[in-house]
Amino acid sequence: MVRSGRKLFSAKGLLQGACLALVAIAGTVPASAQTRIRYLLTSPSPNVAEAAHSSVPATLGYWKDAGLDVEIKPFSGSTGATQVVVSGSAEFTMGSPEGLLVGIQEGAKIKAVYNHVREPIYTIAVVKDSPVKKLEDLKNKTIGVLSLSSGATAVAKAMLRSIGLDPEKDVKWLPVGLGPQTANVLKSKQVDAIAMWDWAYATLENLGFQFRQFETPQTTSLLSLMLITNDDFLKANRQATVNFAQGIAKGALFALTNPEAAVRIHWAKYPASKPTNIPEDQALREAVHVLQARLDKYRVEKRKDPRYGAFRPEEWAATQGFFFDVGMIKAKPDVGVYYTNDLIDDINKFDKAAIVKQAESYK
Repeated sequence: MVRSGRKLFSAKGLLQGACLALVAIAGTVPASAQTRIRYLLTSPSPNVAEAAHSSVPATLGYWKDAGLDVEIKPFSGSTGATQVVVSGSAEFTMGSPEGLLVGIQEGAKIKAVYNHVREPIYTIAVVKDSPVKKLEDLKNKTIGVLSLSSGATAVAKAMLRSIGLDPEKDVKWLPVGLGPQTANVLKSKQVDAIAMWDWAYATLENLGFQFRQFETPQTTSLLSLMLITNDDFLKANRQATVNFAQGIAKGALFALTNPEAAVRIHWAKYPASKPTNIPEDQALREAVHVLQARLDKYRVEKRKDPRYGAFRPEEWAATQGFFFDVGMIKAKPDVGVYYTNDLIDDINKFDKAAIVKQAESYK
């Protein structure tokens, strides 16, 4: 990344991101008084694990009732999606922090406004019987990733740097897609390890795989997925930003309360996400397993700041320190440049008991 001399947010990269956005976000703006929101997921197709911040708030009207016209689009990789938000071709993405830190240090006008997943999600993993016993064993090996612009790739490279490996020279990186694509690569032993995230591993577990996962002491305290927006949009549309994030908070609470209902809502909105080659009870069980890989990370009750979406400065300091130590960023400014908690009280002004009741009674 920075060590290789390639700027993550170069002008060329922004132009490429904007071109990709034209493909990914193409559509006709409906004639409506509602605020238009173009929202990028960071996986190539909407996954059931993303139900809480995509299909649930969209289907249950949490966004529409708040005056938002939200267009949800998949996108391959957090860093690339963040570039599109920088370019102004999308208003929001649910991204991981490394793209935001690098982008802001290179002049990007973006901000994190909502802390969605309150625990780290990225690890490097090997199959249970792999001869790889520690991260150092990955020298001269091949690691499979969703894409080279995935947030998991950036974190994996940083993990390797932290143990003294050069991720650009000591390891090969192979884009392997998700789910069955990854399974085929693992079965054929084209890779020695994979660098993915919680629900990606759960999807492979449904296909019969068992994994051993590696972290480092530093990565256990990293910030994870957050809502990222463009500064200009935030300044001009504060209430719309609050409403959008609040819809995600409601979706998280709904999914925590009734995971099966969240799965069925996701299937209804994205029929292609529902398996058709297995019995429905099996499909539901496996989908809930994928969703559950993420759900507990939405819980706020036992957090030091138990408000939906809240950031803590010490989390940002730890995250910035990690990426600085491994050479991905060049400076350690005041962490307040990366995020705002100014919207959090307003985001949390909703009837949580009503959402729980809605979820419990949902048919």
